[in-house]
Amino acid sequence: MVMAPTIQVGALASRPSFLPANRRDFLVVSTTTLLTLTSPSPASARAPGSRDATEAITQMRDAITDLRRLDRDWNDYATIDAEGRAGGTDAARRILGGVAPMSGAAAIESATKTPLYRIDVAFVTIRKAALEEDGSDALKWAADLDLERFEELADRVVYETQKADGNFYGVLFAQKGTKMIEDIFGETRGLVRQGVVDLEEMMKLLSDARAPGLQ
Repeated sequence: MVMAPTIQVGALASRPSFLPANRRDFLVVSTTTLLTLTSPSPASARAPGSRDATEAITQMRDAITDLRRLDRDWNDYATIDAEGRAGGTDAARRILGGVAPMSGAAAIESATKTPLYRIDVAFVTIRKAALEEDGSDALKWAADLDLERFEELADRVVYETQKADGNFYGVLFAQKGTKMIEDIFGETRGLVRQGVVDLEEMMKLLSDARAPGLQ
């Protein structure tokens, strides 16, 4: 399984275990009934290379929206065909930032359209602002941010989204007609839901600190 490289914010948090979802959560479709899936939200978020904390916060907010939609429309993304094989997963992986070029103009386009693409850099941007807090009005919020908890949650979100992306890739190689496919999808949905919870807590930390755009 190939994972995209990340910038680590701190020590990796303990990897949570998630119970598989109920079997009814999975939609069985024939190979001739392909669904039109939504693409990631157009991001008003951090531009490639930007170190603007306000843009990073907006990227996080957009990422929550995309993860919520992935969970809401789960049966459109986690499919099993008539032969018992996992259906295509590129649409889900695109939301998670996993199906994207790593360099060049195409990578820049992906970064501006997909909030979860390199979400780790948004976390680093906020961390850097907190560490560089100098008492000025522009960075006053950073002094009130619970940075330790923020970093812990950041590591969790990076793990959760990368693991979910990896699962969506790996399930394509699971033996058809087995419970393994449903179990992988169940774990993956748990990761997506936990990612929403953790990102929402991070936004609450930023809001409590009166970060830009959240006053």
